[in-house]
Amino acid sequence: MSEKMMKAAVLTGPQQIEIKELPVPEVREGEIEIKVSACGVCGSDIHMWKAGKGWGKDMKDFVMGHEFCGVVTNPNGSNFKAGERVVFWANLYCGECDMCRAGLEHLCRDVNGTNYIGFVCNGAYAEKFVGKAKNAYRLPDSVSDVAAGLIDPLMVAYHAVRKANIKLGDKVLVVGTGIIGNMIGELAKKSGASYVAMSKRNDRKLARAKEAGYFDDYFDEKEPDVRQKMVDRTHGGFDVAFEVVGAQSTLDTCIHTVKPGGSVVMIGNSMTETIPVNINRAVLQEVRLIGSVSCTREEFTGTIDLIADGIIDPERYVTDILPLTDLQQAFERLTSKTDPILKAVVKP
Repeated sequence: MSEKMMKAAVLTGPQQIEIKELPVPEVREGEIEIKVSACGVCGSDIHMWKAGKGWGKDMKDFVMGHEFCGVVTNPNGSNFKAGERVVFWANLYCGECDMCRAGLEHLCRDVNGTNYIGFVCNGAYAEKFVGKAKNAYRLPDSVSDVAAGLIDPLMVAYHAVRKANIKLGDKVLVVGTGIIGNMIGELAKKSGASYVAMSKRNDRKLARAKEAGYFDDYFDEKEPDVRQKMVDRTHGGFDVAFEVVGAQSTLDTCIHTVKPGGSVVMIGNSMTETIPVNINRAVLQEVRLIGSVSCTREEFTGTIDLIADGIIDPERYVTDILPLTDLQQAFERLTSKTDPILKAVVKP
């Protein structure tokens, strides 16, 4: 019997994607096979694309892609049926450690912030994907394929907003203009925030944010005395600031513009493990610094419900739907300093 083949976008080197014919992975015990319907392009993918490698051991023909859904083509004795639509949670949690038993699968001892589909094993920038059935969840008919490709960034925003414990009337700052920052702004407003502002460096990605209408104000980080303007505009500082970039200057902006006793929720990863922090400001003003990563398994299913119930429409933030053959171009555009692309979804 001849081996089944599929088209896949392979990371062959720094900033280099090639479309190749690869064997469809073997379906092992506890796994299912799907035909990929859509896969979102994530900022983490851009980091790997720039480096030319994944986060795990060097692999031949490495395929990224962790924000995806598809149709079951081989249920392999699982609780799924052929033809059902599913979305995968990329978190390869063990289900047995103390964190998993406490319902904190995103902090699983085996995951450690890196053990994800498309990071340490092949992902879904391909026609077919094979993965653990326990990581798959049925999709309601009310969730489109494109929307399902945005469940991953939405779950990150959802978890961060829940960590912030926003109260009615709170004033909120979002530092970062990407897809997660946009979604945090919408969720913050719908959680009761009376004033939501975005801190930015340029306007090229703001079209969808302005169209959605959840931000009340925009501040340009390059303007003189912009931090003081933020404090003045909020009559003493923000209650909560979300750092969605992962840089010294943006974290500093958050720490200096929240009011005494305010909270800074840190979502952005840094390319370097350490960045300077104004410790005196944080200590003397009792600023709470809160880390936020991924989401719990319960929040993942909750994110699906947010879309299915019409509370959030993530498709409003999609600027480009592309074929697999255009993935290299998508990365080039996403790293451009002039292209207005906000979120791309690939349909193999």
